[in-house]
Amino acid sequence: MLTFPAIYMIAVSPAADGYVHGGAYRALYASILGPFFLTILLMFVSGLPLQERPGAKKRYESGNHWDSYSKYSKRTSILIPFPPQLYVRMPIILKRTIFLEFPLYVFDPAKHADQDKVREREAEEGAPGSDADHNNDR
Repeated sequence: MLTFPAIYMIAVSPAADGYVHGGAYRALYASILGPFFLTILLMFVSGLPLQERPGAKKRYESGNHWDSYSKYSKRTSILIPFPPQLYVRMPIILKRTIFLEFPLYVFDPAKHADQDKVREREAEEGAPGSDADHNNDR
């Protein structure tokens, strides 16, 4: 993984030392913007916002192992790998600032779920067998 000093050495250092002139000089500085632009796209436009909350909502509404997924999501950082045993104990303020787990990624069933779909699913799961099975029991 390239770090900022490595990007500087590759992209900016030749321009800063006077080896490159003209349009290429400006292009070297512009190349620094690429990683920042891509990070912004992935974090706020196309990557995490389209995956995290909608995926959790779909799982919650369908009842697809929601309890185990909820435990997993509380123990796992969305973006930056970190030991789950430490992450689960971390205060929310650190999760929001250091680990970039912004509220727009977090799914809250009370706010974001379609409760009608959840009630329908629970009614189907809690209902006894079909009418044919019920008539056979008589």
